[in-house]
Amino acid sequence: MLHTAWPPRPSADGAESMGPELSRRPRSIRRIIWNALYWGLLRNESFAHASNIAFAILFSLFPFLILITGIAGLWGGEDIVKAAEQGTGGVFSVLPEEISKILRPEVSAVLTGSQTRVVTVGSVLLVIIVTGLVESLRMGLNYAYRAYDSRNFLIRRLEGTFFMLLGGVMILGLGFLVVVLPVVWDFLLPRAPDLAPYYSYFNRLPLLFFTLGVVLFVLAAHLWLPARRQTLSTVIPGVLVTLALWFATGWIFSYYMSHFSSYTRTYAGLAGVIASMIFFYIIGLIFLFGAEINNALIADTADGSIDE
Repeated sequence: MLHTAWPPRPSADGAESMGPELSRRPRSIRRIIWNALYWGLLRNESFAHASNIAFAILFSLFPFLILITGIAGLWGGEDIVKAAEQGTGGVFSVLPEEISKILRPEVSAVLTGSQTRVVTVGSVLLVIIVTGLVESLRMGLNYAYRAYDSRNFLIRRLEGTFFMLLGGVMILGLGFLVVVLPVVWDFLLPRAPDLAPYYSYFNRLPLLFFTLGVVLFVLAAHLWLPARRQTLSTVIPGVLVTLALWFATGWIFSYYMSHFSSYTRTYAGLAGVIASMIFFYIIGLIFLFGAEINNALIADTADGSIDE
């Protein structure tokens, strides 16, 4: 069986239920948000799952970028390698500036000379580490949507590999844009001088491309990772909430890091790692909150139950 409601909670009369929505009531945004915060984040182990996601992001970031650049170097020409290098650098364009300053030099140092060493026995370990991030997201989403996944772990890992390949294609596409756009601009400008004032917009196309990729990844994660049947209409609200809160969090966290942070005094040489972990922890918590919003909406439109 692919999906079942889980974990049940006892109701006031001792019967098992899936949450506080036990009777049909008019929809209330305030109640939905309260259910997502209380029954979701506070009562459903979301803080622990956010820690798991934060660790998985930081743990898998370097292996993922090594795999992408390594495979590009082994199977592609110089253009592919250049695109991969540009794409991995472009990943940091969607992170807060302070976090980007911390991680970008470390990633560059790790990727130097790694292309020729990736296809070894160690590459299997890299794939396991990278797909572990997908498994962390899946576990958090299953808790948020109250679903239990009984599929074979190999099937789940293959699905994680598919998501990893999609991410690799997105990074390569970003890299090609970074490499090709200046050439296209130099070709267009002499033929259409009126375009000159729009260079800043033209130059933002890679960022727009990667942002779109992030949106599609979050949407795909909500649709296909949880062990329950999802539709576009049921996941869109949580995805929009997630993206809006991510944008606000990135701005606030960057401002905090540049004006009030004392990580260096507290954690010394580990300050960069700790700051990155805290940021990714908040990102993971927001991701799960979006799923909890969706679950509260589903329960609200199904007589208080998401059992099938």
